[in-house]
Amino acid sequence: MKKILALSIVCISCMFLASSTESTEINVWYKVSTDELNPGEIIPLNMNKGYTSCDDSYIYMVVQIVDSEEEVIVMFPNGSYWTAPGPDPFLLELQKEFDSLEDYLRNLESKEIKKK
Repeated sequence: MKKILALSIVCISCMFLASSTESTEINVWYKVSTDELNPGEIIPLNMNKGYTSCDDSYIYMVVQIVDSEEEVIVMFPNGSYWTAPGPDPFLLELQKEFDSLEDYLRNLESKEIKKK
């Protein structure tokens, strides 16, 4: 999971570095505002300019609003929030059942299995 996350961070960083600031094309993403004054407002973001950063909890993307010099920080949870809290009880029971079936079949190696 950490390798996939690191690869995605590198890809996003490369997209920012590879994009030309002199290009007339604008790569626009849209974000729904969470501002208390204008909740739900759709904000166009210029993805040609900006940078990324990360820590243990979040991935940060700092980009500009289209036709503005104002910067916006977009945050994504970093992989630590996507891990399971512990072993899955269903998978543990399934593994126990598989192990007991495997033991049962080993004991029957010398015996012939018949249909009822």
